[in-house]
Amino acid sequence: MKARLSAVYALTLSLLVVSLVTLTLFFVFPQSSKIISEVTLQAFLDEVKILSRFKNYDVLFTQKPEFGYYYVLNNDAITVHHNDPSKIGLNAKEQVPGLFEYMQEKKAGVYSYDYQGIKRYVAFSYDGNYYIAHAATEDELFRKLNEFRKKFFSVSFPIIIISTIVLGFFVGEFLLRRPRKQISDSKTLVKNVSESVIQTSSSASEIKAMAENTERASKELDKSMEEFAAYMEESRAEIENTLLRLTEFTDTIEQITEYTSKLATLTETLSKVTDRITDISDNITVLAINASIETSKQNIDRDGLSRIAEMIMELSNSTRNLAKESKQSLSDVEKIVTSTVLITEKVTKNISSVKDSLNVIQQVTAASTNNVDKLVNVSKTNHDAVEELYAGIEQLEEAINNIKFEIEKFAEAISKFAI
Repeated sequence: MKARLSAVYALTLSLLVVSLVTLTLFFVFPQSSKIISEVTLQAFLDEVKILSRFKNYDVLFTQKPEFGYYYVLNNDAITVHHNDPSKIGLNAKEQVPGLFEYMQEKKAGVYSYDYQGIKRYVAFSYDGNYYIAHAATEDELFRKLNEFRKKFFSVSFPIIIISTIVLGFFVGEFLLRRPRKQISDSKTLVKNVSESVIQTSSSASEIKAMAENTERASKELDKSMEEFAAYMEESRAEIENTLLRLTEFTDTIEQITEYTSKLATLTETLSKVTDRITDISDNITVLAINASIETSKQNIDRDGLSRIAEMIMELSNSTRNLAKESKQSLSDVEKIVTSTVLITEKVTKNISSVKDSLNVIQQVTAASTNNVDKLVNVSKTNHDAVEELYAGIEQLEEAINNIKFEIEKFAEAISKFAI
């Protein structure tokens, strides 16, 4: 149920004013009542003091007093005068215990006591021979004060309350002009914010869907990078194994080149040996010729020398033929060795380039492995960032929903105001 804010405001203001007035009266009235009571009692006492000063008491007992009654006591507490003649001759000590003792002690003052359930006050003064006293009930003494209280709380206080409510209503109407405009602006703002929140919520949902797709793609990328890293690791191991075998092969080629050089040196030595064999064969031929010449001389065993010469000649021919064949073979070997040396030199140069290339390949492989590791780390970092982004978007979506809920509550609360 809608409540008109100006009425509520007026009622609240009235209650505050009434509370303030009540609190004020609560503190002021007792003090003012106390002061009025003291003034009244002082006037009550001053009256009897004046009477005791002039000692003219007859007029007091010839007419009825405005309130209460007068009486005169002698020094024995006996009533010698009283507005009620039936009470003349009574002993005040017996009628009101403690009163006469107080009179004797104070000589002038006000004494209060309860008699037959009614509170009474006695103002007295001593004139040297008698005690003049004026007695009255509390209601008689404070009649005007009580009447004022009764009129105030029965008439003035309700008028103050009604006036305060009416004034509070008009003050509320005056003070609520700006709040009305502010509430109207607040409703417009809530409407605009609600529309913006709805749009933002839709955008957040789209961003969330995009983040989910990105997260799935990131997971696929992580998987692919891990597989690629494993492949690169296997490739690196294969390349290192191949490089090791190529290195062993180049070392073998270098050994072959070294052995070929030694073979060339050995061939050259064998060529020299063949030349030496040829020289020996020539010398044998010369000996054979000389032996033939000697066989033509007399007194020599010609048959034996002739046979020796023939054998030497055969040996020389065989050695010459062997030397020719060896020389031809050595020539062929030398050609092969020369070709092999040239090839091995060329291979040696190429092997140097191959070694440099192998070193470069090894460096590239190591760099590729490092780069793959870096890519894997980057992929993991990207995956973590996407997860954090997704969590942040979920928090944003939750915050937007909370804002939307609070705005709806605020809009509902504002709609209940009827200013």
